[in-house]
Amino acid sequence: MKVSLKWLSEYVDVPADTKAFCDRLDLTGTGVEAVERTGAALDGVVVGHVLTCEQHPDSDHMHVVTVDVGAGEPVQIVCGAPNIAAGIKVPVACVGAVLPGDLKIKKSKLRGVPSCGMCCSQRELGMGGDHAGIWVLPEDALVGMPIADYAQLADTVLDLEITPNRPDCLSMVGMAREVGAMYRTDYVSPLAGMAGKLALDASAAPVDETVKIAIEDAARCPRYTARVIRGVKVGPSPDWMVERLAAIGQRSINNIVDVTNYILFLFGQPLHAFDLDKLKNADGVAHIVVRAAAEGERLTTLDGEDRALTPDMTVISTPELGAVALAGVMGGLDTEVTDGTVDILLEAATFEPGRTSRTSRNLGLFSESSMRYERGVDDHGIEERSAAAAALMVEVAGGTVSAAAGNGAGIVDEWPAPSTAPDLRFRVPRFCAMMGADIPRADIEDILRRLGCTVADDP
Repeated sequence: MKVSLKWLSEYVDVPADTKAFCDRLDLTGTGVEAVERTGAALDGVVVGHVLTCEQHPDSDHMHVVTVDVGAGEPVQIVCGAPNIAAGIKVPVACVGAVLPGDLKIKKSKLRGVPSCGMCCSQRELGMGGDHAGIWVLPEDALVGMPIADYAQLADTVLDLEITPNRPDCLSMVGMAREVGAMYRTDYVSPLAGMAGKLALDASAAPVDETVKIAIEDAARCPRYTARVIRGVKVGPSPDWMVERLAAIGQRSINNIVDVTNYILFLFGQPLHAFDLDKLKNADGVAHIVVRAAAEGERLTTLDGEDRALTPDMTVISTPELGAVALAGVMGGLDTEVTDGTVDILLEAATFEPGRTSRTSRNLGLFSESSMRYERGVDDHGIEERSAAAAALMVEVAGGTVSAAAGNGAGIVDEWPAPSTAPDLRFRVPRFCAMMGADIPRADIEDILRRLGCTVADDP
C-alpha cells in the first residue's frame, strides 16, 4: 500500500526524519519497500505564457504558438488543442521532459513546422481525466515555475508491505492510528466530520422505496447497504482529490468513481457506484439480490473481460439483468457510471474473506477492494463511511441524497447477523516474558487503546 506522508500528516504528526520513521515502521512489522519523492516525474514541465497564436500554414486544426517558459527566448510549439490562444498560461513540457506513459518530448516537425515542446492537458500530465483541451492556468501562475511546485505535488510516498494480519493498516486513517500508537501521540479521524455533512432530501422518492435488497446467504455477505444520490453531474474531479489519488498511484477517472476510491484509501471501506437507472426493474425499483453465481453464468467486468463464473463466487444481481457485479472484487461493465449517469446507487457492504480471496485468484482478477475484503472489512461503521462518501459525492458532483421512509439515516441496510467484538484475555506477565522486557502495564494499555482496542480490568 502506498502512503502519502503529505496526506497522512493531516491526521497525525509525521516525524520529519523520514529515514528514522521508516526504520521505526520496519520494527513494527510494517515493511517499507520503497520511498518515492513525487513531482520528479514532471521535471521539465513548467508554467508557460502563450505570447502569440497563429494558424498552422498546412493544417486547419493546429496552431503555431510562441511561449515564454521563463528561461531565455520564447519557444515555438505546434499545438492542436482547440482552446489554445494568445495570452493564456498553460503547462509546457520542454524538450527533454518525460511525461507519464514514458512520452519523451523531443524537437520535432509537425507538417513541416518546427516544434520545441508540448502544451499539456491535465490527463497528459497524469493529473486528471480532462483531455478536452489544454489545461488553462490562472493568470497569476508564475511563468517558469515547475508545474509540480505550482500544483503542490511535492510529496514523499512510502510503499508499505501490509501483512495479512493487519487489515486495519490498509487505509490512511488506519496508518494514522498506527503512527499514533508508535509515537504515543493522538491522531484525528475525519469520519465524523465528513459523515456529519450528509443532508437528506425528503422531496424525492425514498431510498427504501427505490431500492430493495435481498441477501440469500448471510455467510457470503454479512451486511449490504445502499444509498441513492440523485441529479449528479459526472465530470472531472477537483484538483485536490486528483492530487491525493495521484500521490498513491491512482489515476483519476471521474468525480463519482474517484470518491469511491478516495473513501477506500481513506477509511479502508470498498464501495461501488452503480448507475441506478441501469439497475431498475420494470416497476421502477432496483431489486438487488446478493447470491451465489449460477454455474456457467457470465459477467463482463469493468476491465472489459467476459468472465465465466462458478457457484463458489458471490454476485450482486437483479432479476432482469442477472449478475451486475462480482461481490468484493469488481463491478460489471453494463451498470458502470458514465458521463450520462444522473442517479447513483452507492453500495457499501462486507463479503466473506475466504470466498473473495478464492474468486480473485481463480479469475486472476485482483483489485484494491478484493485485497481489503480478503483480509477482512469491519461490518460495523459502514453507515458512517457510506454517509461520508455520499456527502462527498454531492460536494464534488452536485445532486441530493434520498431520505428513507423507514429510518432517518437515508440508507437501505440489510444486516442479518451483526458481528460482535471478540473478547480476548491479555496476559501481561506472559507478554513480557515473550518480549524479554518488563513493559509497564500502563504502557501496554495506552498502546492498545491508541490502536482502537477497548481495555477492561480483570474481573
